[in-house]
Amino acid sequence: MKKLLTTLVGAVALSTMLPAFAGPDWQVIEQARKNRSAQVAQKDRPISAEKCAMRTALALDHGPRATTTPYLNEQRRGRVPADTRAC
Repeated sequence: MKKLLTTLVGAVALSTMLPAFAGPDWQVIEQARKNRSAQVAQKDRPISAEKCAMRTALALDHGPRATTTPYLNEQRRGRVPADTRAC
């Protein structure tokens, strides 16, 4: 009886350890590589017309919690035509 119990416990332990010794899942790895290359290719695409049509958002330049100055906002407004031509 003791040998049977030891054999069963050993078989259960061995069967639960088998997935740990399995090799890498190459299908999953290749799929991840394809997804990553697609993301990089999408990132390198030229700027779309939707992004070019966006209005320039200016930071708050007055009040006690101002994050910029009126001078910097004027510089940003001056760069808008150059940014739209770049699109």
